[in-house]
Amino acid sequence: MSAFQRRLDILECIPSYPRKITAADIMNKLENANYHQLTIRKIQRDLEHIESMGLYGLEADKRSKPYGWSINLNWKKLNISLMDENTALAFSTLKQVASNLLPESTINDLDDYFIRADSILEKASSDLIRKWKSSVDIVNSSSPVSMPSVDENVLSSIKKALFHRKQINAELRRYLLSHQPPIWKYYTKINPLGLVQHELGLTLICSFGSYHEKTYKLPLGFIRNIEVLDQNSSTPKAFDFKKSAKERLKSNSTSEFLILKLKIRKDSYFILSDASLSEDQTIEDSDDPDFFILTSKVPNTPKLKAFLRGLGANVEVLAPDKLRSYFKELAHEYLAKYS
Repeated sequence: MSAFQRRLDILECIPSYPRKITAADIMNKLENANYHQLTIRKIQRDLEHIESMGLYGLEADKRSKPYGWSINLNWKKLNISLMDENTALAFSTLKQVASNLLPESTINDLDDYFIRADSILEKASSDLIRKWKSSVDIVNSSSPVSMPSVDENVLSSIKKALFHRKQINAELRRYLLSHQPPIWKYYTKINPLGLVQHELGLTLICSFGSYHEKTYKLPLGFIRNIEVLDQNSSTPKAFDFKKSAKERLKSNSTSEFLILKLKIRKDSYFILSDASLSEDQTIEDSDDPDFFILTSKVPNTPKLKAFLRGLGANVEVLAPDKLRSYFKELAHEYLAKYS
């Protein structure tokens, strides 16, 4: 067992003040948990090490021996003054990648840590730490479409309602008639069920009222003038947020599968990157030395067609016939438009 894991287990044994525990009692607890070759001195050194870190609120009553160890009753957080460079990097990265998906109360609670982390990283002694953030980034490259930025007040209100499980009233952007501009329509008793971040931005999954079981997905740009209500939100029966997020945000998800057969260039990025369309994908040589034959069972969705269109002349659809006909017709349309 590593020293790190042992120290974590020691912390699990320590009560909050005013209750206390001695090193001997901690050793007995760990031995009952199948720790071996422990000594009182090893436990004492671990306790002293944890105390010196200042990160876990560990304190000792040293007025008499054996010392009584406890967790400070007022301790809630890490000690900001003892934040090291690696911890600062973790907090800075957390702010960058997860702030949209954390409740406002958590963001506010962590704000001092974020400020301290940025300060530490600006003057970090390690070049590796200081330059890390300029060496990594998150880029959503799956769509060339740029969506409007999210209204911070809308995001804040939705996160507040989600966190406290409250209903909201809001104006929603609706397209009621074709060839007509959208309108903003006022809705009451909306149940925020979950927030999903994806390549095109943020989407709210929600339902309406207490008896309506159907759920909807709304881009945050389609919501404005939110009022968070005192009424608790209502969750439809058998609602599974993780499942709903995956299903509703797939590109026209389907249960239909097809056996796809492609003639694909060996020097295409798809082949060179060892990508795959499914776990049972097979690749074999073709009569043309510059091409492979790829066979895979895949879901039949518009996203598949978009992917194949993106491969351009690097791929030829051999099967199924219906998909091959689609690309033949598409090629004729392109030829007519660009000739």
